[in-house]
Amino acid sequence: MTQNELRDMYQKRLMREKQCFIAKETGISENMLSKFRNGKIDLYDYLFIKLKNYLMNN
Repeated sequence: MTQNELRDMYQKRLMREKQCFIAKETGISENMLSKFRNGKIDLYDYLFIKLKNYLMNN
């Protein structure tokens, strides 16, 4: 999975869950998730794995 594929999956999830909830569940800051969502940054590998696991398993 690429950063852009994960970003798309995350965008779709935000239609039914709040970013603050996802941040709390994954341990990734809201600020970092916001920058990732807007394409300003790519996630570090360990954060990518955390978000991917959350999105695919919940």
